[in-house]
Amino acid sequence: MTDHLGPGTAREVDVRGTGSRVDFLSYPVTEHLESAWNALERLEPALAALGRRTMAGVLASMLGKTALTVSGRDPVRLLRSCPTAYRGAVSYGERTVEFPAERRAVMTYRHDFMPASFHAAVLLAGLQASTALRPRVMGQQDGPLDSSYQIAWE
Repeated sequence: MTDHLGPGTAREVDVRGTGSRVDFLSYPVTEHLESAWNALERLEPALAALGRRTMAGVLASMLGKTALTVSGRDPVRLLRSCPTAYRGAVSYGERTVEFPAERRAVMTYRHDFMPASFHAAVLLAGLQASTALRPRVMGQQDGPLDSSYQIAWE
């Protein structure tokens, strides 16, 4: 981590503030998870870039091109297909989508290992390939493996 974020980062993200542990001692997993999430927050720009690149690869594939054609690039149709598309791409997690208002959606991810910044970038890149004008995606981490996304467009 210090290779990418600089010296002192391990100490800064560590919940104990030490940046290291003593070999052969046991530590609570909650400390590890909290420190890992602290580190992920600092890596959000890299995770967002990974999400954008992931969606670019999907959209360039035969599957992505077909999805865009079948949906007519309609943002609602694309978002409705997301849970099924994810099931075909990964073997874990559950995803749902709801439409509380016109040009608004809420995506919910449960038991997914990627952080919110990654998926927010994936969703935004997908919407940018649709007919949605000025799409916006706000993601939040609801738990270690759960996240939700407020999606809007004009």
